Amino acid sequence: MLTLVPEWAYQYGEFWRAIRIRNLWLIRLRYFAVVMLFAFVVSGDLLFNFQLTFSQITSLIIISFVILLYNILLHTTRKYVGCEPGKFNSLHLSLIQMGLDLISLMFVVYYTGLIESPLHLFFIFHMIIGSLILPGSIVYFIAGIVSITFGLLAMLQRYDIVERHFINGLYTNVRPQTLTYDILFIIVFTFMLFVSVYIAEKITRQLYKREQQLRSTLEKLNEAEIAKQKYIMGVVHEVKTPVAATHSILDLVLQKFVGPIDSEVERKLHRAKLRTEETISLLNDILRISKLKLLDVRSTEEIDIKQFLESLIDKQMEYAKTKSITLELVDKRNQNRKIRSDAVLLELAVSNLLTNAIKYVKQNGIIEIVIDDNNEMLSLEFCDNGIGIPKESLPKIFNQFYRASNIDKAKYEGTGMGLAIVKEIVEMFGGEISVISPSRLGTENNPGTAFKISLQYRFKSNKYDIFEVNNEEYLSNKNSF
Repeated sequence: MLTLVPEWAYQYGEFWRAIRIRNLWLIRLRYFAVVMLFAFVVSGDLLFNFQLTFSQITSLIIISFVILLYNILLHTTRKYVGCEPGKFNSLHLSLIQMGLDLISLMFVVYYTGLIESPLHLFFIFHMIIGSLILPGSIVYFIAGIVSITFGLLAMLQRYDIVERHFINGLYTNVRPQTLTYDILFIIVFTFMLFVSVYIAEKITRQLYKREQQLRSTLEKLNEAEIAKQKYIMGVVHEVKTPVAATHSILDLVLQKFVGPIDSEVERKLHRAKLRTEETISLLNDILRISKLKLLDVRSTEEIDIKQFLESLIDKQMEYAKTKSITLELVDKRNQNRKIRSDAVLLELAVSNLLTNAIKYVKQNGIIEIVIDDNNEMLSLEFCDNGIGIPKESLPKIFNQFYRASNIDKAKYEGTGMGLAIVKEIVEMFGGEISVISPSRLGTENNPGTAFKISLQYRFKSNKYDIFEVNNEEYLSNKNSF
């Protein structure tokens, strides 16, 4: 198998994405070329009085249909071609496309006058396109084959070994050029081909080199981020140990295992225990968000989102009943489509929003969870008539450690990390989250809040890249790059 893939691109998904996009672009451009070639034959004969011979018309129409047929075949089989360097891949498909196009173009140029043909400049266009996709050595070799074939045909025509085809109406049947002109034309044509390849290949190589530098820089930044998160986790674990020990001691004292305590002292110890619980909760949130940033493997599974939410609601129902909250789940979708996602992370995000809603809704409040489809994406809305969020706090609500200004911190425990974690998870899934306050369920005294999440029915995991190119999905195993 001919090796076309540079070593640096073996594990570079963006390189393969670019090749796939260019392949599709060439296929679509080829449909346009078929139409233009057919129009050239028809309009040339009817409008420009080209007086094409029967042989020319027949040959050009046959070439048009051949191009159309192999283009349909390429378009159909393209989605089954992978990105594995050791096997037939997208670069081999590009080479086949270029080879078929150049052969077709050579016939078109031959039947429209060869040296006199106004279409021979398309060879330069193909050399430039080829340099953007294929290795330089391959394109130079192809340019040499084209130059030799073109020159050989020109010489064979001059000495009447092969039939000449002129476009009557542009040129006469008498060839006015001398042998010197033909030789100079072939030399200049060859020179232009190779110069075009050199310039395009040079620019492409510089762009790929710049991409490599950017990729290397990103890898270093990722390594630095991983080192930072590991350091944070280590420090947090060290801090958490004495805090947890302090909490345990306070608990023992409050349970009066060490003897009776004064009521005033007991009250202050309860406050101290509450503060240690808040500290442990904060440290756990920091650990959780650090683990999210370090997460390299995300499992995916088909999830029935309605059943998923019903299960989470069931877990929180006892908490809601203590405040006599009405908790309702509404499914507005026309069909129950399953979402492909990570159940653990999705539960972490959704349960956080549900817990917050119950926490900040007053006695006899209302919470409504709405499932809907929005532009082929899953939409989840968590709406309540709780205490709401002040207008000035809305832009900051997803910031780490931030808590809205209207929250009574003595009454409502929290660390300000929950919504930051939710946003991190939603964006990890390629989704979006937004917040509105007052909500549609709100009243003057209880304005309420509505969080809305939009999620893809499928999300990119680290095992597979799903390339969406002009509404077409291509699944490529990254492990095979």
